[in-house]
Amino acid sequence: MQSSQSGKQLIIGLFVAFLLNFSTPAMAALDANGFTAELDALVLQGNDLLARSNGTLLTSVTLANQIAGLETAVNSYQANVLTTYDSVIAATGASLSLTSEMLVVLQTLSTVSLSLANSFTELTVQIAGLAASTSVSALDSSLRAMLRLSDDIGLMANRILEMADKILVMADNIGLMADRILATQIIQNDNIKLVVDATLATQGNVIKLISLFL
Repeated sequence: MQSSQSGKQLIIGLFVAFLLNFSTPAMAALDANGFTAELDALVLQGNDLLARSNGTLLTSVTLANQIAGLETAVNSYQANVLTTYDSVIAATGASLSLTSEMLVVLQTLSTVSLSLANSFTELTVQIAGLAASTSVSALDSSLRAMLRLSDDIGLMANRILEMADKILVMADNIGLMADRILATQIIQNDNIKLVVDATLATQGNVIKLISLFL
């Protein structure tokens, strides 16, 4: 009987040790300065990508390579956005003091996403003008890449909006920042709607070109 009791105590002890070893660690607080610096870097990268897209003059000969190069750049940008997004998710549950700089850069990042969405819509207009003189294989690969690009921009815009929402949940000084928060939310929500509209326009253009030339 005593041996049985000791065995139960041993099992309970092992179970408690298991829970202690594998319990969820405490959420690490998000460093406000470091996070703002990450957002600043994303804005700079986004602006560089935007300048590249706006400066792209497509030709029937180089079309496929030009669009493939933009897709690679967008993939790199998307990966960095998602890394920052993951750091915010990992900090969920911790507190954070909002700053005006942080909200401004979140707002700017959202606007960059919208500008990229509009720029890619303009690229589909260029593709339409070149479609008749472009090889079927080059046109096919370019149009498929444009569909992926528009999806990526839509995903990034959503993640940026979600980051802003998560940050507000963590904020411990909402009262002091109420006016700035409201302005940021209005701009973010307006931008996401416009990104969706631009994405749909891009995809609509691509689908029309596919039906006409492929």
